[in-house]
Amino acid sequence: MGKYDEIVFDELKFIVTKDSESLTLNPLSFRLLLALAQGDGNIVSINSLLGAVWPQNNVSPETLKQRVFVLRKSLEQSTITGLTIQAVRGEGYRLLIEASSEKLPEISETEKPKKTSLNPTSLHNNKSFSAISGLALTMIALIIYMALPHSADKATNNNRIALWSNMPPAEMTESAKSVYTTWDHMLSQASETQVLQLVLSNQRPDLPLPIQARKDRVALISYFEVISVNNETTIKLNIVEPTTATILRSNMVMVSSNSSLTQILESQLDGIESLVSSGKLYLNKQQRDYANDPIWPELKALANSS
Repeated sequence: MGKYDEIVFDELKFIVTKDSESLTLNPLSFRLLLALAQGDGNIVSINSLLGAVWPQNNVSPETLKQRVFVLRKSLEQSTITGLTIQAVRGEGYRLLIEASSEKLPEISETEKPKKTSLNPTSLHNNKSFSAISGLALTMIALIIYMALPHSADKATNNNRIALWSNMPPAEMTESAKSVYTTWDHMLSQASETQVLQLVLSNQRPDLPLPIQARKDRVALISYFEVISVNNETTIKLNIVEPTTATILRSNMVMVSSNSSLTQILESQLDGIESLVSSGKLYLNKQQRDYANDPIWPELKALANSS
């Protein structure tokens, strides 16, 4: 029996169980963990994982890297232990599975510690002291809670937007660079009205997207992708929720089509402003980890509101 058999996968509810501890994952993380587990400790290639997690979509290894990060965080924050995802440079990933821990031997009656009897007066005093201490701690916790900003404030105040691209503007074709400059100018103008705040941030390949987004404190990423095929340049413009690397909206347009280009850029800007002003971009753990949470249709509707 392989170590893979120690993990139970519920493919209907996306629940993973090991050593009687369970974790509900979003579908992408679930499929990734399943594909890794089926490798039974062996390296699973990047192409195999891309095909298993996104069978009908063509995504990049960087997207896989970000999904591995999300899955690792879910496992770390769960009660499941003994699962480690190891990256193998240039080859892929493998899942290291620790065997179930053996039960501890039962303690005989002679080895059990003796119970200590308590004086009733001491017990009463201990209870009184515990009650007073508990009340004091509760009051301190309440004061701290009142002083701290709440999630709604964070959601309202975080209007920081980063503009990333798959290549430096200096390396773009003249037509693509012109579109990039126009889009950067539109975001900058919106930033001047304080509806959103365009921050200086460039994508770092050495950092997973969620980590860099947290370091830069950005609420959304406008990802400007230049695609050149047969001397024809196409722009793919995405609105990305950074803590999960989820694409909320995607538009593709030929740079030669000036009329539709202007309309798409304006519509993208409206979508970004709708998301920022909604106060819904501060996500809790449930919303980040569960792809079927109601927040995702709401965010995508806001991103595509015009």
